[in-house]
Amino acid sequence: MILPLISIGQTTNPFANLEDPAENSPYSRFGLGDLADQNHTALSNIGGLTAAFHDKYNVNIQNPASLPHLLATSFEVGLNAKYNRLTESSVNFNSWTGNLSYFSLAFPLSNPINDLLDRVDRKYQLGMSFSLQPYTTVGYNILSAGTDDNVGNFERNYVGNGGTFSTLWGTGLKVKDLSVGVNLGYLFGTIGTNRTVRFFNFPSAYNNYEEINSHISGFIYNLGAQYDFVLNKEELKENPSANKKQLTVGVYGNSPTTFNTTTDELFFVVREILSNPPIDTITFIQDEEGQGKLPGKLGIGFMYNHGEIWGLGVNYETQNWSVFENDQNPIALQNSFKASIGGYYSPNPTAFNYFKRIQYKAGFFYSKDPFTVQGEEVNTYGLTAGVGLPFVNGRKVSNANIGATIGTRGLDTIIEERFLKLSFGFTFNSTDWFLKRKYN
Repeated sequence: MILPLISIGQTTNPFANLEDPAENSPYSRFGLGDLADQNHTALSNIGGLTAAFHDKYNVNIQNPASLPHLLATSFEVGLNAKYNRLTESSVNFNSWTGNLSYFSLAFPLSNPINDLLDRVDRKYQLGMSFSLQPYTTVGYNILSAGTDDNVGNFERNYVGNGGTFSTLWGTGLKVKDLSVGVNLGYLFGTIGTNRTVRFFNFPSAYNNYEEINSHISGFIYNLGAQYDFVLNKEELKENPSANKKQLTVGVYGNSPTTFNTTTDELFFVVREILSNPPIDTITFIQDEEGQGKLPGKLGIGFMYNHGEIWGLGVNYETQNWSVFENDQNPIALQNSFKASIGGYYSPNPTAFNYFKRIQYKAGFFYSKDPFTVQGEEVNTYGLTAGVGLPFVNGRKVSNANIGATIGTRGLDTIIEERFLKLSFGFTFNSTDWFLKRKYN
């Protein structure tokens, strides 16, 4: 797929009613836009180990099999700020953007304090979650200038913004060392595009303006499973306080799903040399219905945890974007993948020294995008790092996760993107939900 970009920049378009894009990536022209990071900050800081990660207090919203491992109700909110530097030939364009990343609420469906007080040996655990987060983002302002023997100098301007969101309900069940789960959700959003063609050597020429707004909706889902292999069972029987050495294997995914589109389109031409330029409407369509198809996904990975002191894991995810369809914007895409490795280290999670209780995290990922630019594949390399900072909130231990991702996208292609993303996640934990209070 050829991206018609000769220079990156801004242009004055008195007829455009789209706002300047909140994001800034010419690659977001493809499909439904750039895929947003579906992981919460705690996972993003270790490279995105979605398949096998589970935790007592931090939520892994993408693999619902992790939900029954929660021991407390967790409310999480995430924010991000991103710096982009786009380079095409000798032209550079820099920008800062930022937004909310996610909201989520997850909780166990039984209170472990009750089980402890009632001396209940529960044979299973249940967890549930609700979340809202971006699914794709669209934001670009591309200026393409050229010349033709017949029409002389001309300029094309492509502007797009918007994106889609997903809201998910998830639940998971854990029996012995096996846990399974399901996410059910709804995809919605609006993508707006503005396309302009202006001619400079023919004063009486009609310049072209097209505005398209496409509203997207559909149901989505994914399934997940995790299995824990405890490697030192005999040692734990003799010494229950010993660090549990555990290897977790996980898998998640879904088959292709469909979505619906409702599109408004306006195409008109204008002779701008006149003081009161005539406008000739060529196309005006409202509420045109269409359909599309999202790809299936499959992810697999494993993670080793040495108690709560350190952990290390890998993750591999693939999506078959070759099946992608969109009646309103037909485009041929190709299958993509992402490979990640990461881990964490906490010197002493139960120490009185605060700095020894901090989790230090790092990771690396490599991915291939589902499109090409002038026949060249677009790959992304990224390094992640961050810290998990425990804090006391109303006598409850909660966490603040702060991280940074630095990377390069489209290295050695016509458009090279270097980025720095700062992520902030706050997890507020409570053990009061479903607690049976007893009075003497």
